[in-house]
Amino acid sequence: MKKYFLGVDGGNTKTDYLLCTTDGEYVDMLHTGTCSHEQFDDGFDGMEHAMRAQLDEILSRNGIKAADIAAAGFGLAGADFPWQIKELEKRIKKMDLKKYAVANDGILGIKAESENGAGICAVNGTGTVVIGINTGGDILQIGGVGKLSGDSAGGSHIRDKVIAALYDFHYRCGEDSSMFDDVLKLLNAEPHDLRSVICDYDMLTKHMRDMIKLCAKAAVEGDKIAKKIFDDIGISIGKSAAGCIKRLGFQGQGTSEAPITIVQVGSIWHKIPYPGMNAAFLKTVQDLSGKQCKILPLKTTSAAGGVLWAKEIADIEIPTALFKRTVAESI
Repeated sequence: MKKYFLGVDGGNTKTDYLLCTTDGEYVDMLHTGTCSHEQFDDGFDGMEHAMRAQLDEILSRNGIKAADIAAAGFGLAGADFPWQIKELEKRIKKMDLKKYAVANDGILGIKAESENGAGICAVNGTGTVVIGINTGGDILQIGGVGKLSGDSAGGSHIRDKVIAALYDFHYRCGEDSSMFDDVLKLLNAEPHDLRSVICDYDMLTKHMRDMIKLCAKAAVEGDKIAKKIFDDIGISIGKSAAGCIKRLGFQGQGTSEAPITIVQVGSIWHKIPYPGMNAAFLKTVQDLSGKQCKILPLKTTSAAGGVLWAKEIADIEIPTALFKRTVAESI
């Protein structure tokens, strides 16, 4: 009977389920809504209900049962603390999968791109987190739990910094920026409306993407405030990545001959044309860690990292380069 590997990338906005054969050949992919317990009023119960329905959809439309899944790798938003991972594992166990593993969704970038299974994944999308795995298999997460852990990156952070700078200019004798008039037009607001605007979370969220675009455009054009917002993001994530490297050790890695792989995941890394953010990130990581690093953008779907992780779980060894290439080319 044919067996399959399942990779799951469960973010706070969307979830991707990737189904491949144990030979690495693509079978199907389901792109659907979030299954994150953080996004449901009933928490883990809502997560379990959503994931069960989503999993049933991709399996049933391919005539597959849970027993046909040889192994599965789940990278899930909200898997930040040991107690959360334990609860997520308990819920997934009810879905009759034989072998599976659960971690924060940041782990999938490393599984997808690293040649030796070790490295750093720096997420800069809706939110931010840094995950590291060393060659001994030790895993460490930095951030991903709020501002107190240094989560100063991601789309919502940029939105907040833009609005704070706008408010600062009009009410606290702050510096002007070329993007401010366009931001006010976007929000259909006047300066005297700002005290209400900053309390309207739904409106700010609705216009978040466009605010980020305006900030990016201003940064590319040399605007001081916009550049600082993105430079500070690069520095902040760089500090997390450097801390992860230092705590995990990475013995034998971090030289010019064997640089540490850093996989960048998330729309802010990939869609912002301002180069200063990346430059600040790499300089900060290497200066603080004392290690040489190479940056790789995620070239495939994060769910592919889940499939490769499933292969690793099944075989108890890192997938071969041939298997990784088979998965990447078949998607």
